[in-house]
Amino acid sequence: MKGMTVQRLLTFYEEPIEQFMKQLGKYLMAGVAQDESLVRSAQSFVRNGAVQLVDYKPVQHEADFVVRDVQDAYVHISFYEESSCSCSGRKMCRHQAAVLFYFYQHMNSLSEWVKTWRSHADHQSIAAIQKDRTPLAWEQYASTLLNQLVMQEHASSFFLMEFALGDYKRQMQRIRPLEREWHVLFDTSVTLMTLVKLWPTFNSFSRENERGRVRYYLDETIQELKHQFKQLQQQPRFFAADPFYERIERYVRHLLTDAEGYFSQRSALYSHYWSELGTSKHAREKELAFLEAHSETKDGNSLLQVRQLFYFQLGQTDRLLKSMTKIPTDEVANYLSLIQFSLEEHQIEMATQMFERLLPAIEEYLDTDTRASRLVYTLRYIERQLDLSEESQAKFYRMLIPFTLEPFSNWLIDQERYNDWADLHLYCQSGITYAETCGLEIVKDEAPFVLLPLYHMNVMREINEKKRDSYKQAVRYMKKMKQLAKAANETVYWNHYVQEIREKFRRLRAFQQEMEKGNLSL
Repeated sequence: MKGMTVQRLLTFYEEPIEQFMKQLGKYLMAGVAQDESLVRSAQSFVRNGAVQLVDYKPVQHEADFVVRDVQDAYVHISFYEESSCSCSGRKMCRHQAAVLFYFYQHMNSLSEWVKTWRSHADHQSIAAIQKDRTPLAWEQYASTLLNQLVMQEHASSFFLMEFALGDYKRQMQRIRPLEREWHVLFDTSVTLMTLVKLWPTFNSFSRENERGRVRYYLDETIQELKHQFKQLQQQPRFFAADPFYERIERYVRHLLTDAEGYFSQRSALYSHYWSELGTSKHAREKELAFLEAHSETKDGNSLLQVRQLFYFQLGQTDRLLKSMTKIPTDEVANYLSLIQFSLEEHQIEMATQMFERLLPAIEEYLDTDTRASRLVYTLRYIERQLDLSEESQAKFYRMLIPFTLEPFSNWLIDQERYNDWADLHLYCQSGITYAETCGLEIVKDEAPFVLLPLYHMNVMREINEKKRDSYKQAVRYMKKMKQLAKAANETVYWNHYVQEIREKFRRLRAFQQEMEKGNLSL
């Protein structure tokens, strides 16, 4: 729209410009050379009349500006969304800042805004923090940034908080040491101190969708930390970094014992640390002594399973197995994680003994928990890697009967217990198609006669449908029964059976016709 002036635009968009300036003040950090330079350049553009409005679209609430620089930059402002610049620079470049300053000088004193912004400069410069290199200096800077960028405006919504954390992480990179060997240690320390600072806020989000998002954020962050722990373990440890390693251990312990809520994430983080980074035997023995002096966390969660991890890591097998008594069903998944960890460490015998101790709790869990079916795949995956006794195998496979007959069926076949195989599928009323996936063909070769009751059950099921297609399927099954009877040399039995079926369903004309076509007699 031609002829439109900035003063006129402000009658419509003064409030959005105020919000933009507020965000700009948080995005740019006073005392940071890069941001100080940006502000000076933007001020210079405005003072020298280098900002010019070129177009306005009232329906879209958008405006375009040109900023006269070494090369002209074109800034697009959307008053209710975000701005962009043709210079393809950072998220907030000097040209975008110049356009905002251009608006603001018609509303208030730009020099006063800059003065106020500079008054918020940290007492300790970035260079000083980088030189100081102490956990306390990093913590203080992180705490200041979190308060400015995250906590004050976004503590009421995790979705907004998560978005603001992006700016926070970018700002924290400014104090990251330049030396490469410090990078992973810095990133790990910053992530952990951020979790410690924000954790009380996580518990304030009560809506389930936000709590789900918090859990996802924590899971992703903890996996990232696991990777960083492993990297730290693999790289040389230099003397100047000792205070940071000590602080990392304190962060991890604090989150486990003193934080509240999201215990599975806290214990996972703790376990990752002591599995990937805290590998010294002396350090583990010292930490185990601490855990044995504390039975539970601040929010009432038992520390037993965490102690069991240390029993395993320190090779204290007897103590580990002795502690696995009266296991609650809601802890089954956690114990399975410990067993999986044992398998990853190639401790097959240990994992087997733990699994056998866990069987009663697994059985109760499968009987009572409505979500038990989700665990069956994990259980089978673990069991295949173990060296269970025949008794334990049979007990475990029986537990799975409500969910799948395949593992128990295969085990019975391996034991050549064909009658038991047939009884199992008869009891569970298996269809022939499903029974085939459980080894029916093998049983047919080894003990054909035991399958006749199972086929008979399926024949009756098809007949009772009282449809022509079902009658045809019943006769197909009877043809297979005929082959089984012939293989078992049971001709008399079979002919008598056919006669009984024919007589019992003599009123079902269509079925009688299908039987005649089938030529079922031997």
